[in-house]
Amino acid sequence: MTQPTSVRHRLAGWARNLPRPERFAVEHQSQLEIIPIPADDSANRQRFVRFPWKIYADDPLWAPALISSRLKTLDPARGTFFKHGTAVPFIARRGRQDLGTIVAWINHRSNRYRDEKVAGFGFFEAVDDYRIAESLLAAACDWARAQGMTLIRGPLYFATEDSPGALIEGQEWPPVLLMGHTPLYYAGFFERFGMRKYRDAYAFRMDLSDLQGDVKNLHPKILRAADIMRRRYQFTVRPMRMADWDQELAAVITIFNQALGYQREHVPMDEAEFMSFANDLKQIIDPDLILLAEADGQTIGVSITLPDVNQVLRRVNGRLFPLGWLKFLWYRRRVDVASIKILGVLEPYRGKGIEGTFFVETARQLLAKRYAWVDCSLIAEENADVIRLAEHMGVKRYKTYRTYEMDL
Repeated sequence: MTQPTSVRHRLAGWARNLPRPERFAVEHQSQLEIIPIPADDSANRQRFVRFPWKIYADDPLWAPALISSRLKTLDPARGTFFKHGTAVPFIARRGRQDLGTIVAWINHRSNRYRDEKVAGFGFFEAVDDYRIAESLLAAACDWARAQGMTLIRGPLYFATEDSPGALIEGQEWPPVLLMGHTPLYYAGFFERFGMRKYRDAYAFRMDLSDLQGDVKNLHPKILRAADIMRRRYQFTVRPMRMADWDQELAAVITIFNQALGYQREHVPMDEAEFMSFANDLKQIIDPDLILLAEADGQTIGVSITLPDVNQVLRRVNGRLFPLGWLKFLWYRRRVDVASIKILGVLEPYRGKGIEGTFFVETARQLLAKRYAWVDCSLIAEENADVIRLAEHMGVKRYKTYRTYEMDL
């Protein structure tokens, strides 16, 4: 696609990670500015992070991120992404009114691993005005092109594991932890700009009341196959041992990096990055819902299910202080939705009933803890085996997210 000629390309002099506050002027709407935010501009960074409240003010399903966490994520001095990546946030503004945001980024480690020149964009939010979206996307593309990139892909929050894609189906359901929630018009913006589909990813759900309180009411073929396969291949499944946190995480990251290698965008996480991600989630983990499969003294698979803390985040409205912690602790005990986030098995052990056993044992724990329903997300469209397993379990697809890409 030919970029709008109304966007003046003024890229010289930008800092290594974040640019100085030069501006892109949009001629057909002269008051609109697309402003890059430098690392030392705390005022504009705060405005950037708080902008989504303007988009979702009347949306009861939206779960706002913690402001402190989002500020850390976007801070080059503190965010783990910046150990191997470069990013620049932009904010769209007309006069004193903020109208949209975007972050353009490059994961250098990923590009080296995959031998690519790919940039990403994320943290995209905009009012329902295509001219604003067009200018934000053009600024992100111009920056990426100036860095020598040949392709841009998104929306992604620095990682495929965190809220990837624009919502194109299922807006009537609340998003669970690590899932995005966007207006449906975002997908239209990306397509109108000339982006093409990169991939779809699906979220599935199961109403646990259908099991009537007993895991034996799962599909009989699943129960029978899980039992036969466990005895035949002599594997065991156990919950995570929180007392052995570091050792357990070492096993989990090995499975994560090896078992998910089939995904076309997967790049192995380094240990420090994975530990940081896990430590951020530690306070919400229920060890009974983190399952490890073992055979011959080796960890061969992992299943990670997390309580849906988004139910709590809707209550604290982005703040833990001064009273947010009290709300967090109070509502944390009342979470009744869980989300299966990772289900990985080493390649030699796939198709031997471990995946089904994970699901059966997870369902057993969820019923015992009186959860109302369980989500399974996100599953990439190319992951046919897990999609087939989900369908055999009787879970239903209820959300679809789409990631886009465009040649630069």
